[in-house]
Amino acid sequence: MNILTIDGNNLVHRVYYVAKNLPYRTEYLHVYMFLNSVKSYIEMYRPDKVYCVWDEKLDYKPNKRLEILPEYKGTRDKEKGREVHTKNNLIKELLQSMGIPSIFPREYEADDVIAIINKEIDHDRHTIITVDRDLCQLIDEKTVVYDAIRKLELNLNNFEEKLKYSKEQFVKIKAITGDKSDNIPGIKGFGKKKIEKYFNGDVDFNDDERKLFETNLQLVSLIDSGEESEYVKSQLDNCSFKTDWTFFMQKVEELKFNNIIKSESTWYATFFQTNRLLELLS
Repeated sequence: MNILTIDGNNLVHRVYYVAKNLPYRTEYLHVYMFLNSVKSYIEMYRPDKVYCVWDEKLDYKPNKRLEILPEYKGTRDKEKGREVHTKNNLIKELLQSMGIPSIFPREYEADDVIAIINKEIDHDRHTIITVDRDLCQLIDEKTVVYDAIRKLELNLNNFEEKLKYSKEQFVKIKAITGDKSDNIPGIKGFGKKKIEKYFNGDVDFNDDERKLFETNLQLVSLIDSGEESEYVKSQLDNCSFKTDWTFFMQKVEELKFNNIIKSESTWYATFFQTNRLLELLS
């Protein structure tokens, strides 16, 4: 099976700020851009199933990473975040009508949910759509990451060339260098040369550095929590890939997405035709 997973929060942030800076911006422009992006990914990879994963929690529990580091993601602008996500429910409705279910975390994050999908859904190929390099730790013989900004597929063959470190070193490098966007502190003094010496066995951490490294390793590693996995698996077992062309077109007309209306036959062929044929044959 060929599956495709979209990092929903990552994509909505990208299209929102592109739309915001356009002179012809409208209230729902980023929603149209989100849908159009999804269409382009599906036309590119022709998956059998598509999932969209979000950071929002339907059954809210505090983020487990905050127990490890209370300052985790503490520098994020929450007001800007709320602004970006005001139309997320509409996007999810439209995605579901296109046969794309939304999947959510409970105590962790979208990245962890994507890792669970990668583990639990039997696949011959799994394409993850995100510009978040943390998800590159999932790359293997069957799993690739597509960076839509750089229009670059990251895979085992180009991993070291594009990411500058080997797959085996990748998560440890993240733990050493930290992550400013997530407010994860790096280990001071460990630049590229010292990191190389560490991996060559020429230098080691002192006690404080090792403690920080082990903490960071928990923060940057994608989780394998039994409870979270069961929560996500329950969603996967019960999600629907059924499409609803009538609802989709009604919403498109209400929102005045004229480019979709003008090319509705291609949208029907991409999202609805195959699904309808399967329904008739079943």
